[in-house]
Amino acid sequence: MDLGEALRGVHMHAYGHLKGKEQPAQKHLEQVWRKLPSLVPPGMNVRVSGSSQSLPLVPWIAVLDPEVTTTAQEGLYVVYLFRKDLPRVYLSMNQGATQHYQNAQKKKEKGEEDLEGVTCKDLALAALREESALLRKHLSDEALTGLVAAIQLGAPRKYFLPSGYEEGNVAAIEYDPTQLPAEETLRADLARFLALYEACVAIKREVLASQPGLISTTAESKSAKLEFKPKPPAFRPKTPADYMAHVKDHVQERTRRHEALLNDFVERAKKAGLISANNAHPCDLTVRGQGQHWLVEVKTVRINAEHAVREAIGQLFSYRHFCYREAGRPDPSLVALFSEPVGDALVDLLMSLGIEAIWRQGAEWDGRAPVGSHSLLAASAPPEISTT
Repeated sequence: MDLGEALRGVHMHAYGHLKGKEQPAQKHLEQVWRKLPSLVPPGMNVRVSGSSQSLPLVPWIAVLDPEVTTTAQEGLYVVYLFRKDLPRVYLSMNQGATQHYQNAQKKKEKGEEDLEGVTCKDLALAALREESALLRKHLSDEALTGLVAAIQLGAPRKYFLPSGYEEGNVAAIEYDPTQLPAEETLRADLARFLALYEACVAIKREVLASQPGLISTTAESKSAKLEFKPKPPAFRPKTPADYMAHVKDHVQERTRRHEALLNDFVERAKKAGLISANNAHPCDLTVRGQGQHWLVEVKTVRINAEHAVREAIGQLFSYRHFCYREAGRPDPSLVALFSEPVGDALVDLLMSLGIEAIWRQGAEWDGRAPVGSHSLLAASAPPEISTT
C-alpha cells in the first residue's frame, strides 16, 4: 500500500461515522495502520481513527514521533484529516485537542479566573488557536510557503474534536482524494511535514523554557517524556586507555527511532548474507562480509542535518582511531547511516572524507559511496536490486 492508496481508500469506501466498525472504509483504515509504517521513517508510529468504541465524525491517519507523543490526544503530530463529507483531505501539522480540553477542565475547577459562562470547549479551542498562531509565528517563511493556516472539516461546531483539529492546525496542504498528486509528490510532502514536525517541537520546547506560563501544554506527552539524566562529569582522556575505559562505562542515549533505524538496516544486511554486530560498544554497528569490514554510525536527523553529519564524522574518526588503529587492527570502511536525506552539500562533505552516506528515503534506502570504495549499500542490496 502506498500513500495514494491509503488516502483514496477512505473516500472510495465512503466512510461514515454511523456505519460501524465493520464498514469497508474502517477496515481499510485498519489496513493502513498495518501497512503504512513501511513508508514512514523507522521508529515513527502510525495511528488511525476508530480505536475507541464509537467512530469519530472525521476520519484521520496520523504519524507520530514516539519521543514526542504516543497518542493523538496530546502533544504534536502530523495527520491526514478528512472532511466529514470526504471531498477533501488535509495533510496537517496539528496538536492534541483532548489535552487542551482536559487543561481547560482543570482551569475551570481551580477557579483561578472569572470564567463564568465560558465553557471548557471554548477555553480549549482558544488555547489551540493561540498555540497554533504562536508556532506559525516562529516558523520561517520558507517553511510555510504554499501551506494553508486554516482548514475546514465540514463538521457542526458543536462537535469538539473536529473543531479542535481546525484550531490546532499549524499548517496544512489540501488534497482532492479523487485527484491526488503523484506518489512521489505525496511522499515529498510527508517528508516536508515531518521536518516541520521537528521544527514545531523544538519551537515549543524553547517557548516553554524561555517564556514559562505563555502556553499550558507540554511539547511532549507524559507517556513519551524521556527520563532526566544529569550531565556527565568532564571527560579529558590522557591516553587511549583512558578513552577506552570511559567509553566502555559510558551509557549512550539511543532513542527508539535510533534503534528502529539500526534494526531496519541490520535486517537488510542479514538478507544479503552480511554479518552485523551492534554490541561492539561504543560503535553503533559493524558489518562484515564479501571480504570487507564496515564501521557504521547511525544518526536520526533532526531539524538541522548538519548536526547529525558533524556528529557522525567525529564519532567515526574517533572510533576508527581508538578502536582500530590503537588496537593494531586494519582500518574499516566508514559509513554514516541517516534516518532521511541530509542534502547534497553534506553528502559531498562526507565523500571528501572517505565516508559512505546511506539514508532512508521513504520505504527505500539510498546513498552514495566514495569513488573506488566498497559500498555497504551495494553489498547489502537484495540480488534483484541494482544500486549505482
